[in-house]
Amino acid sequence: MDVLGNPDSASTLLYLPSPPIVDTETPLNYARLCELNGNHWRKILIILAKLQSTESAWRDYRDQQLLTQHEAIIFTDHLLPGTKLHIVAGKASWQRLGLDPQTFSPLEASGRVFRRDNIILTPYPDYRQFPNQLIEQLRPIIQAFG
Repeated sequence: MDVLGNPDSASTLLYLPSPPIVDTETPLNYARLCELNGNHWRKILIILAKLQSTESAWRDYRDQQLLTQHEAIIFTDHLLPGTKLHIVAGKASWQRLGLDPQTFSPLEASGRVFRRDNIILTPYPDYRQFPNQLIEQLRPIIQAFG
């Protein structure tokens, strides 16, 4: 599997190094992905929901809309074409896609997030590396793009 969601309709594409286990018998949803993949994917999907929604409504967004229209998660070794916002998460993904952070501008003082045009390099979506403070800094950029 190379993608979760519909990259054709999504305005935000999140690139990760490896796909989760999916159930092809049921529609894609948060609860089933977490059931099959555990806490690791629960964290990824919560962070994505927080980035894509308003702060107070992220739980509803996660449960009802995540990966249905505005975002997709991509596992390919190249950026998909188009003017979408590409969020490349984790150094392994940066390297796999041939993206050097030295050619990007830092978006915040800690040097964990970089941007060049419509590409943003971020830490891997885990609570320790991607805290709520970082989500708050990125949310307006993401929402302005979409």
